[in-house]
Amino acid sequence: MATTKIGFIGTGGIAQGFHMPALEKIKDVQIVAVCDTVKDKAEEVAQKKGATAYTDYKKMLADEKLNACYVCVPPFAHGTIEVELATAGVPFLVEKPVHLDLKVAKKAARIVEKKKLVTSSGHQDRYQKIIDKAQKFLAKKDVAMVMGYWMGGMPGVPWWRRKEMSGGQIVEQTIHIFDLARYLFGDVKTVFASGSKGLMKHVPKYNVEDSSAVTLQFQSGLVGVIFSSCCLERGRSGLDIYCTDSFVEYKERSSLEITQADRREFYKMTDDLALAENKAFIDAVRTKKPDKVRSSYPDCVKTLAVCIAANESMATGKAVKVTG
Repeated sequence: MATTKIGFIGTGGIAQGFHMPALEKIKDVQIVAVCDTVKDKAEEVAQKKGATAYTDYKKMLADEKLNACYVCVPPFAHGTIEVELATAGVPFLVEKPVHLDLKVAKKAARIVEKKKLVTSSGHQDRYQKIIDKAQKFLAKKDVAMVMGYWMGGMPGVPWWRRKEMSGGQIVEQTIHIFDLARYLFGDVKTVFASGSKGLMKHVPKYNVEDSSAVTLQFQSGLVGVIFSSCCLERGRSGLDIYCTDSFVEYKERSSLEITQADRREFYKMTDDLALAENKAFIDAVRTKKPDKVRSSYPDCVKTLAVCIAANESMATGKAVKVTG
């Protein structure tokens, strides 16, 4: 098998701590180029991986013959990276959120779909075996209500606390729950959201909501609510799914419990999600079969659209139609 040559745009924690170690477990994959705006950082990672260091991703794309590229930059730093990769026909995996500008993301998605390009997005929850079990169980059930949560503390990176840089908690963090709800129950038609502030006065330069609640109306008619909070010492993340005759509790990347009148089933998450997500992407790149990926870029742009609409609803106090 020919070596699959990979480039990285962004060499932060998600790149070095999640994707790169997973790629090392996949045979015949080589990281040949890394790009970071901080030269020393790019050179340090390049030396470790035996790759070429760049500070300009456009030069990297011009100089290297890549089979695929990973985009692991902060939310505010995407610019036109994905549009350029799609235009050049380079398969790519982009970390979530895929952008903060929905118009740019949609433009990239259109190019991807036209070219039938292999892409992936960093929504690893879709790759869990316990989610497969949930999907199979729910296919035979009447679902009445969905409640989702991402409630806990504030991430420490400085840009996260600035909504114009991160998109806020809904877009940067709780998006995992929104995406899983979409994956299980289909597209969302409208959202209505409200948020609160005032409990994080001790954090400098903070302008993100402390807590929020987003009501979802799915295209199917199903309703749901997803809660977020980043001002807590303890919290919870996951989905509670209420069926007419049963209850499903998913704890984020931890477990799945299915309760019925006559029995209770408990499953623990045992997957290596980094490996599962990356292997699916690499397999799709090698076979040129986009459907091997569960989290394609165009589909996850629809998740972004839901989260952007939630932010708009919080700002306006009105229900917002999702235009994904």
